[in-house]
Amino acid sequence: MVSSSSAIALESLEKMEKLIMAIHKKAHLTGLAAAFLLSASAITHTALAGSITDPANDFIPTFAGTHDPSLDVLSFSTTFDGATFHIAATENGDIASFPTGRFVIGFNRGAATSNFSSIGLPNIVFDSVITLNSNGVAGGRDLVTGNPITLPAGSATILGSTFKIDVPAALLPSQGLLPAQYGVNLWPRDTAVPAVPTSDPQIADFAPDATDLIVGTLLAVPEPSSLALLAAGLLGLRFAKRRRELD
Repeated sequence: MVSSSSAIALESLEKMEKLIMAIHKKAHLTGLAAAFLLSASAITHTALAGSITDPANDFIPTFAGTHDPSLDVLSFSTTFDGATFHIAATENGDIASFPTGRFVIGFNRGAATSNFSSIGLPNIVFDSVITLNSNGVAGGRDLVTGNPITLPAGSATILGSTFKIDVPAALLPSQGLLPAQYGVNLWPRDTAVPAVPTSDPQIADFAPDATDLIVGTLLAVPEPSSLALLAAGLLGLRFAKRRRELD
């Protein structure tokens, strides 16, 4: 016969064992949860660009300049990463080899003060412009305030038939639209042609051809290693839950 003191001791040991098992399970689940959260935190934010491709040799009918390949847009994109607009374009020829080339990127921030209705393109609207000459000199103008836009040093790069321009969002303040809603368009010019406001004979091409491109937005995109870690964390949590149910 077991004494009352022995029974109490045995009961205490059983309670202690159950407590230790509960702590162990909790620690196991907490570790897996931590791994899961760690994998989730490894997800990176990647900018998804608003981008288009443009047909080759589609110089517009009103263009009176040299049909140089560098003035023919093949692709154009603009990405907003939360702080900076990243503009990129590929032309059909070497940019630096044509000295009178100028690339104008029009932004519509909501005011849409200007358009090209005079040449039959009323849906290309803008209220500010960023410019890049074929010699690498970049700048711009806010057409609402009339003030010039001065880009930071090194903002623009030209490499063969491609160029890139980084524009801080502070230089393009909203006029009613969110930055990720801005419209944008690219039109190369031949500055050797005399300017005529009513027909714009300097403009060689538009990208897009007849409307504005909407600036790209941000998406949460996991890296491949993060996806593997996330999957492992989810499987571990499922296995631990199943074990607990069986126990």
